[in-house]
Amino acid sequence: MAFVNEVVSDEDIARYNLPFKPGAGRYWTRDKENDCYLWGGIVESYARDYVSEGQFWLYLHGKLLDVSLNLGHGSISLREKPFYIVWKEVSHVQPYDLGGLDRSEFFSVLKQALLVFGYDGEENRFAPDRVVTFEF
Repeated sequence: MAFVNEVVSDEDIARYNLPFKPGAGRYWTRDKENDCYLWGGIVESYARDYVSEGQFWLYLHGKLLDVSLNLGHGSISLREKPFYIVWKEVSHVQPYDLGGLDRSEFFSVLKQALLVFGYDGEENRFAPDRVVTFEF
């Protein structure tokens, strides 16, 4: 099985102690077979020249990692076809030592999840024709 974007069930909200209200219809990117998930998203604020970034939580092998990523130069308008999402670098991971996880596996799983997450981690209805690339 691979990652898919899906609505988090109330059972999974309780099981993983997620900060979602049951029945709220929140999405995550999940690999059920490998008990792994990614949730979060791209944070944008144009009010103080804030640079957009990705803020995510990745659950892998029983460890919850807080991950921030910088965006590279991708598409600006959702009208672009295809829409390019460029992940420039991982700027922050907590815990810093990845909780003892293998570094190469962490990056591999993170990239797999982000490929499926796309632009919004839901149905990607705003950017269905997209290309996700990595500079790390």
